[in-house]
Amino acid sequence: RETLRLILTQITRITNVLRGLMDFAQPKQPQRTLAQLDQIILKSIELARYDKRFKQINVKTEFGASLPPLPLDADQLQQVFLNLLLNARDALDGRNGDAEITVRLHSNEQDVTVEVADNGSGIAPEHAAKLFDPFFTTKPAGKGTGLGLAVSHSIITAHGGRISVESLDVGTCVTVAFPLEADEETEN
Repeated sequence: RETLRLILTQITRITNVLRGLMDFAQPKQPQRTLAQLDQIILKSIELARYDKRFKQINVKTEFGASLPPLPLDADQLQQVFLNLLLNARDALDGRNGDAEITVRLHSNEQDVTVEVADNGSGIAPEHAAKLFDPFFTTKPAGKGTGLGLAVSHSIITAHGGRISVESLDVGTCVTVAFPLEADEETEN
């Protein structure tokens, strides 16, 4: 029953993702309600674990204490974080036994910040400026559409947030920041 419930939930999520892709030229406004960002991230990790390649990866979470609820569209942000996790998984292909993704969540006076870091292949300098361009991908033909980061960028921007990607000495870190101050479009 739990598996069927999860399948139905994911069919609904996939339907929403497809609508989002069709509306890419005119992204819809987030349907915000107060939500705990840590719960959205944990649900995204849970979903990613259904991928058999993801099961070979050590996923660590480092969440700051007492993070405030934020006005978010949980479905849209689940799409974002699942995309970031699966991109990190793809960057870890070929690592034997030491593949790792670390998800950090913390806040300061202005922002709540999420970092998704992997110890994979990193980003080539010539690709850095194009990462959020629609249809740009470094994946082989048939393995990626080049829409994941572009759609994620649109969703995060619609939430008043920021996203950036940094190549590390080993791997990549994607940082997403949401302002703590709610804007006038926030519902609830």
